[in-house]
Amino acid sequence: MEIVQDDLDPELLPVFLEEGDDLYPKIAATLHAWREHPDDDQLERKLQRSLHTFKGSARMAGAMRVGELTHQMEDRVVAAGVQHSAVFWDDLHDCLERIGDMLTQLHRISATVLAEADAPLAADGAQSNAQTVPFARIGKRLYRIVRQTCKELDKKAYLELGGTEIELQRGVLEKMTAPFEHLLRNAIAHGLESPQQRERAGKSPIGDICLSLRLENNEAVFEFSDDGAGLDVPGLRRKAVEKGLLQTGAAISDEQIMQLIFAPGLSTAPQITAISGRGVGMDVVRSEIAALGGYIDVSSQWGEGTRFIIHLPLSPV
Repeated sequence: MEIVQDDLDPELLPVFLEEGDDLYPKIAATLHAWREHPDDDQLERKLQRSLHTFKGSARMAGAMRVGELTHQMEDRVVAAGVQHSAVFWDDLHDCLERIGDMLTQLHRISATVLAEADAPLAADGAQSNAQTVPFARIGKRLYRIVRQTCKELDKKAYLELGGTEIELQRGVLEKMTAPFEHLLRNAIAHGLESPQQRERAGKSPIGDICLSLRLENNEAVFEFSDDGAGLDVPGLRRKAVEKGLLQTGAAISDEQIMQLIFAPGLSTAPQITAISGRGVGMDVVRSEIAALGGYIDVSSQWGEGTRFIIHLPLSPV
């Protein structure tokens, strides 16, 4: 078995720790509530979403051991089905305690070994209380997600950011970071073909991913697109039937089928990996956007790629 090693990013580690300090107690509270009410599917889904986000944020910062342990905890939750023995709950609590211990260790590292490297970030933090910040503020984090995911999947991609000078409320941008990360991983894992497949299709071996921001009619409008294979509409339809979300032979349009990618637990991935395959990521995207009073639309052309349009009110609910 390959031993997982950390590859800590001195600038992104404090960002993860701040998020982790907020998300970890929520995970613990949800786990406790689920143990008290094991038949509550909503609590199970909430735990899966939180673990998925926590895992992605850890891996983004290079805290690979935390990410791997969270992935194992996520595995246990998914594999349990309706069987919730005392051993099952004890295993989950043991995983959570170990993750908590790792967070404590990472805090020590951030405060000592990486103290000098964190100085530029501390200087930037002097402006952290500003009501608005430019979209460019999260650029480095998004580029790292692309580099890391491409490396793990042996794919190649360019990320182009547009409208980076536009400023948004700081809280809105922070809450949109996780959805953007999920969209990026999803685009690379499911959307972009391998370099060899792309060349056979007459495309550049390097995929293009674009994320732009514009202001329109008192809304912040994000457009996210890739030039990959596009959504597998027939595959989505089959999966929806298997999951009981759709009746066999139901007369609904391809556009309506595409919206099913946001359904909890629906995925056309052939296998589950540390990056994708549980049908959780896109559920997180829609939930986070809805919590901000916004909505997301999807369109796709087979062989040409997929596009998401996100609308957020400039004065979030």
